Amino acid sequence: MPVIAFLAVSLSMSSCASLEKARERQQEKIRRQQSKRYLTLPRPDAQISVSPDGLKIGSDHYTLTFHEDLLKRSSLDESKERQEIGHGALLYMESLYKYIHELFRIEPPTRRIGIVLYETFQGTTMRAITESRHQTVRQGNGVLKTVGTIVMHFPMAMFDQREVRAHELTHAFTANYHLPTWFTEGIAVFVQIQYAKGGDFRAFDLHENMKVDLDDVNAIQTWKGHASVDAQWGYGYSFSIVKKLYDLYGEEFYPEVFRLMEADKYHQQLPGEMKTSMLVYYMSQAAGEDLVPFFENLKFNVRQLTIADIESVIRKAAPSR
Repeated sequence: MPVIAFLAVSLSMSSCASLEKARERQQEKIRRQQSKRYLTLPRPDAQISVSPDGLKIGSDHYTLTFHEDLLKRSSLDESKERQEIGHGALLYMESLYKYIHELFRIEPPTRRIGIVLYETFQGTTMRAITESRHQTVRQGNGVLKTVGTIVMHFPMAMFDQREVRAHELTHAFTANYHLPTWFTEGIAVFVQIQYAKGGDFRAFDLHENMKVDLDDVNAIQTWKGHASVDAQWGYGYSFSIVKKLYDLYGEEFYPEVFRLMEADKYHQQLPGEMKTSMLVYYMSQAAGEDLVPFFENLKFNVRQLTIADIESVIRKAAPSR
């Protein structure tokens, strides 16, 4: 082989090797970044069933469907593509299900959760919601509010964000408790951040970032969630309360709060959303001390309840025969 040709081949091979090493370094950098930002969830032992047309994918805890507006995507217009994407998505969601279950030791109120993927949902690609449909059943002398179905609606752009999946799935787990909005969203953001291992999120100073209404009551107590003008503050402040209590009372605190609520099921007999005073009743038992002063210090309008107070409200709200 001529010397010039030999050198050209050698340089070409060296260049390819350098490119390959650079590619490996880049992939390793991406893996480190993902590992730093997200928990590594173990592969679940779940059974995944896929329809021949790939439009419906099922697993132990989910049913996933593709909305017709999403089928216009070239990456989803063939059954095999839908089967592969759906299969992988539900394997991941089964791992996330196990993670949230182990974090709070509760289960969603329905055997399976629906997931619908869209190109756009309610006119936007930037909003995901969890829809719970409630029903009432008579039990003994009372009536219990139960959840009949749960469906999570995701534009694909939102479903691709793993922390959004964690947030919405938490709503499915807590759907049956009729919790105050601030706590429902605070718990969901808490899971999102626990799952994302902190990321760029930081808890607020609960006094410096407090907002009060005209009655000098903390505005978070009547905050209405994503529909509010101050939605971002609400998510951040709610999470900060949830995180503060977690830091004070440890990882067993929230599982114990939910265990206590499950024990008496009064949350399913309330006339409407649970009031913060009732939530604080359970939190105080889980903490082993009265938490009314903690919330009063944050300008919540709360009072110390007894079980008799709760039962009285339920009796008065019960439908007459």
